[in-house]
Amino acid sequence: MQNKNAVLLFTVLLSFATLYTLSFNWVAGNYEEEAAQYGAFVADSLESNGEITENEWSSSAAQAAREFLRDSANAEIYPVFGHTYREVIEQELNLGLDLQGGMSVTLEVSIPDLFIALSDYSSNETFRQAIAQAKAAQRTTQGLTYVDLFERSWTELNGASDSPIDLWRIFHNLESKDLFPAQSTDEEIFLILQNESNTAIDNTESIIRKRIDQLGVAQPNVQKVSGGRILVELPGIDDRERARKQLKSTANLEFWETYFNDEIFARISAANNALGRSMSPELFGAEAPADSLLTLEQQRAMNPLFAYFQLETQRRSSVVGYTAIADTNRVNDLLRRPEAKQALQSDLRLMWEAKSTQNFAALYAIKDESGKGKAKLSGKSIIDARVSYDEIGDVVVSMTMDGEGSGIWGAMTEACAADNQRAVAVILDGLVFSAPSVQSAITNGRSQISFGSNQSIEDKMAEANDLASLLKAGSLPAPARIVDEVSVGPQLGEENIQAGFSSFVIALAVILLYMVFYYKGAGLVSNLALIANLFFLIGALASLGAALTLPGIAGIVLTIGMAVDANVLIYERIREEMRGGKGLMVAVKDGYSKAYSAIIDANLTTLLTAFVLYSFGSGAIRGFATTLIIGIFTSLFSAIVLTRLVFFSRLENKKPISFYTDMTKNWFTKINVNFIGNRMKFYILSAIIVVGGIASLATKGLQYGVEFSGGTTFDVSFDEAVDVQQIRESLAVAFTEEGKTGNPIVQTKDSDAKVRIMTNYMIDNQDENQDELIQSALAKGLAVTGVDYTIDQYNKVDSTISDDFRTGAQNATVFSLLIIFLYIFFRFRKWQYGMGALVAMTHDVIIVLSCFSIFAGILPFTMEIDQAFIAAILTVIGYSINDTVVVFDRIREYVGLYGDKKDDKDVMNDALNSTLSRTINTSLSTFVVLLTIFFLGGDNIKGFVFALMIGVVVGTYSSIFIATPSVLDLSKKLKA
Repeated sequence: MQNKNAVLLFTVLLSFATLYTLSFNWVAGNYEEEAAQYGAFVADSLESNGEITENEWSSSAAQAAREFLRDSANAEIYPVFGHTYREVIEQELNLGLDLQGGMSVTLEVSIPDLFIALSDYSSNETFRQAIAQAKAAQRTTQGLTYVDLFERSWTELNGASDSPIDLWRIFHNLESKDLFPAQSTDEEIFLILQNESNTAIDNTESIIRKRIDQLGVAQPNVQKVSGGRILVELPGIDDRERARKQLKSTANLEFWETYFNDEIFARISAANNALGRSMSPELFGAEAPADSLLTLEQQRAMNPLFAYFQLETQRRSSVVGYTAIADTNRVNDLLRRPEAKQALQSDLRLMWEAKSTQNFAALYAIKDESGKGKAKLSGKSIIDARVSYDEIGDVVVSMTMDGEGSGIWGAMTEACAADNQRAVAVILDGLVFSAPSVQSAITNGRSQISFGSNQSIEDKMAEANDLASLLKAGSLPAPARIVDEVSVGPQLGEENIQAGFSSFVIALAVILLYMVFYYKGAGLVSNLALIANLFFLIGALASLGAALTLPGIAGIVLTIGMAVDANVLIYERIREEMRGGKGLMVAVKDGYSKAYSAIIDANLTTLLTAFVLYSFGSGAIRGFATTLIIGIFTSLFSAIVLTRLVFFSRLENKKPISFYTDMTKNWFTKINVNFIGNRMKFYILSAIIVVGGIASLATKGLQYGVEFSGGTTFDVSFDEAVDVQQIRESLAVAFTEEGKTGNPIVQTKDSDAKVRIMTNYMIDNQDENQDELIQSALAKGLAVTGVDYTIDQYNKVDSTISDDFRTGAQNATVFSLLIIFLYIFFRFRKWQYGMGALVAMTHDVIIVLSCFSIFAGILPFTMEIDQAFIAAILTVIGYSINDTVVVFDRIREYVGLYGDKKDDKDVMNDALNSTLSRTINTSLSTFVVLLTIFFLGGDNIKGFVFALMIGVVVGTYSSIFIATPSVLDLSKKLKA
C-alpha cells in the first residue's frame, strides 16, 4: 500500500486531536461534580439552620451549584493547558435541548413599530394603511423583507391617493431630520429604512445577549436568522417564565403625567354610552323599551363598558377604576373601538397596573399632551439602575438620570407638585409600575420604582433584580415577539438520553455481530473501523461546537449503516474477484479500486441531500444534518482508508484474511432473477399503491404539526391515567375564542397517563401576554382531571413563521430531487439515468406521504408532518438514490465490458443480480438499526424513525423494480 506510513501518522495525529477535544467533556464533568458537591453542602447548611425546607433542598442545591460555576468561570481547571472553566465548556460537546432540557425561542423584531416610532407616530392615513397592509402581507409572502413589502404598499397606496406626498415628509421631524433629509427621494428613504431595520436587529441581538448573561445559563446560543428574527437557545434553563419575560420585554421605560380620575369620568361615561349605542342600537331611540322594562341582560348591553368596569369614586387619584383580571382583554377590545377612542380623546391614555391585587386590575389615567403616545421622558436617560431599599425598608429599583433627563424630570415633578400634588406614572412596557403623588420637585435626577405590596420580600427582590438588569442592558429598539418556542423539561431530557443511548448501544451491537457472522475476519476489521468512525465523528462534533440532539443520535446510528454499506460494497467486490480466480492480494486491490466509484457516488448523493437539509432545517433537524454530513466523511475515511491499511499490513506479513464463513460463502452467488422481464408487474403494483396513496392524500389529507400549521403543542405527563375524551371536551371550552369553541387535538402517547395536545388557540392574537393566556387556558382545561401533571414539552409556532417552515420544506424537497437528477445526469452522461432516479425518488416520497396519511390516528404514536418528517423525507431521498446509484454504476461497468455482446435487458439483470447481496445486506442492517431506534429510542422520534423505516423498504424496492427498468424503457440503447 502506497503512503502507508503517512496514512498511519495522520491516523495517529487525528486520534490524539480527537482525544484532546473529547477531554474537555471529562474535565468539565469533574468540575461540575465539585460544584454539585458544594451545592449539596450549602443546601445541607441552610436546611440545618431552618432556612429552607426539605422540599426546597434540591432547588437550593442546584442554585448554589450554578452560582459556584458562574463565580468561578475564569478559574483554571484544565491541568497543564491552564484552560478556564468558561473556555472548557465552550469546547465540550454540547447536548441539545431535547437531551438536557431548556428552551429555544425565535424572536421577531417588530419593524412596523420601529417605522412608526421613526415617523414620530405619524397619523398620516396613507402611511398607517401602508404599515398595516405590509404587515398583513408579511404573513403570506416569502423571500421579501418587511421594508420591501412596505415599499410596495406605500407606492401603491400613495400613488392611488387624491393627495399623494413625498415619503420624506413622514419621517422628517425634529428628532430625525438629520437621518431623513428634506427633499430625499422615496428610494433614498426606503434605503435608510432598510439600514435602520438592520441596525435595530443587530442592536436587539446585542441587548438580548446582555440580558441572557443575567440568567446564568451555561452555553447559551444567540444568533440572527432570516426574516429579521433572532434565535435564542437556553439549555438547562429552569425558570422559563422568567426567561420569557427577559427576552420579549422591550424594557421601554417612560415617565408620564396623569389625570385625576374625576377629571375624566365624563369621558369614560361618554365612551360607555357611545359603545352601547353602536353595539345595541335597538335599545336606544323612540322605540326603545322603558328603563323599568329592561332585563338585566339589556341593561348590560346598554352599558357594555360598565358591565365589566367599576369606576373608582371613593378616592381622588390617578386610578380610574377596576376590572376583574379575566375581563381585561374584553375591556381592552371595547376601549380600542373607534367610537370609544373618539369619546376618550387623543390626550388620554388608559394603562393597566403591572401588579394586580385580589384578582382585580387597576386602570390608570395617563395625560398624553403629544396626542401621539410619546412620553416627555424615557428610559434612554437612565444611566444607572440598582436594587436598593426605601425609607421604610421596602425593596425598590433606584435609577439615576443623565443631565438632560434630570432637567426634564425636574420640570415634570415641579409642575405636578404645584398642581395639587398630581401623580407621575412610572411605566414599563405599557404597564404602570408605580404612580406616586409628587410632594415637591425632584431636581437631582433620581427616581425609584416600587413593587406590589402583596408580594413577598423574596418575590420583590427577584423582580427588582430582573428589572434593574433590563434597564442596565438597555431597551430594545423595537418590540420583539416570540414567534417560535420549544421548551423541554429536564425529566424528558433524561428520558431521551436513556432512550437514545440504549438504542445506540443495541444497534451497534447488532451490526458488529452481523458483520462478524457474515464476513468473519474481515467483519472484525470493519468493526474496528466502525468504532474508529464513531470516535472520530463524536470528536468532530465536539470540535465544531455542534450540539448532540436526539435526531443527532439517530444520525449517528444511521452513519453506522452508511459505514457498513461502504464495507459491504468493498467486501462483495473482493469476493467476486476471488470467485473469478484471482489471488487474495490481487482480489483485495481490485476489490477496493472497483468499489470506489459506487462508494463515492452513493455518499456524494447522500451528502447533497444532507447539505440541503442543513440549509433549510433548524434546531434539532440541523443537528441531524450536521451529524450526517460529518458521518459521511468519517465513514469514508474509516471504511476505505483504515480497513485498507489493516488488510495490506496483514497481507505484507503473510497473514490470512477471510471474507466469509462456511455458511455465508456462497450466499447470493447463484441468484438469477429476471427483474427486467417482470417489470410490468411491478409497475402495476406501484401504480396501485401510488394511486391509493394519492386518494388518501386527497380525501383524508395529512396531520400537520404546529410547525407547518401554526399553533401550540403540549406534551403532558399525568401522575395517573386520565380520560382523554374528558380532557378534549374541557379544553374545547377553555380554548374558546371570540365566542367560538376551541377544537383541540388530544392524543395519548406511550400510555393513558401521557397526552399530546395541539391547539391553534390565540394563534393570530397579537396580545403581548399571549403565552401567559394560553398557559392559563390549558391549566383551566386540565383542572377537570383533578390529577397532578407536568408539561414535558411545549412548542408554540406563530402563523407567520409556520408559513416560512412550510415553504422551506417544499423548497428543500424539490431542490433535493432536482440536484440529484442533475448529479446523476452529469455522472452517467445520459438524461435517462437521471429521469429513472427522479421517478424512483418521487415514487418513494409519495408512498411515505401516503403511509402517514393512511395510518395517522390508527398507529399508537404521533404521525405529524413537521420538520423532523421533512428531514426523514430528505434522508429517504438520499437513501433511495444511494441504492440506485450502486446499480447504475454496475450497469455502466457492464455496458463498457460487454458492449453489444449482450442484450440491454441481460446487462441490467446481471447488474441487479450481482449487486443484490450488497442491496440486501445494507438494507437489512440499516432496517434493523432503525427498528432498534423505533422500539427503544423514545416516543418523540417514533414518527421520524417510522418514516425512515418505510423509506428503506420502499427505496430498496424502487432501486430494483422502478429506477433501473425506467432507464431501459426511456432508452433506445444503453450504449450511446
